[in-house]
Amino acid sequence: AGDVIAAVDGLKTADPATTAKSLRGEAGSTCSVLYVRDGAEKTTTINRRVVPLSTVRGDGGAIRVKGFQLDTAPKVADLAGKAKGPLVLDLRGNLGGSLEGGVETARLFLKTGQTITTVVDARGTPFPYEAVADGPFYGRKLSILVDSRTASAAEVLTAALRENGAATVLGADADRTFGKGVIQTVQPLGDPPGAGGGVAVTVATYSTPSGANINGKGIIPDRKVA
Repeated sequence: AGDVIAAVDGLKTADPATTAKSLRGEAGSTCSVLYVRDGAEKTTTINRRVVPLSTVRGDGGAIRVKGFQLDTAPKVADLAGKAKGPLVLDLRGNLGGSLEGGVETARLFLKTGQTITTVVDARGTPFPYEAVADGPFYGRKLSILVDSRTASAAEVLTAALRENGAATVLGADADRTFGKGVIQTVQPLGDPPGAGGGVAVTVATYSTPSGANINGKGIIPDRKVA
């Protein structure tokens, strides 16, 4: 319908990844959503529930990952192991999800000791993530398909594989990916908590293997495709 979410529980939406995180919550709880339809603001209440999702699917050597979860890497490995020849990892519309899921998926294609990302917490303490063993698909020809909605953990994986020479990045609809290089949590406001909406608090940032910060900049594909 072309609706645009403007706020969740009073917190203005900053980007797709933060919006998705704000909408998630304990099953059985509710949240208030302010959205815009045909120029008019409307409000609705969403009841949260557990929805089984299949975020990974494959068709030959093309593997689509809609979002990263803790079980994403073994699912990608299973599909890649069954495919012959070059692989395409389709991350279009992937807003991120679990950072750990993105890191583990990247490890499938990297060599021992190669850097995936470095997360720096609010105190300035760095936490590097590396490949701890040669991935089962290290050296396999790989292309990553991205678009303007490829964000967060999906950008971590994309940058890690490209900068380590493990993949070529193809752009589907834009000159760059979304550009989310921060990790945020939503802190409720008011009494009781949440009555006054909430605020997104940045608790950490992450950089690519080369030390680049992609926040607000995104990743420029190696080449664009139709």
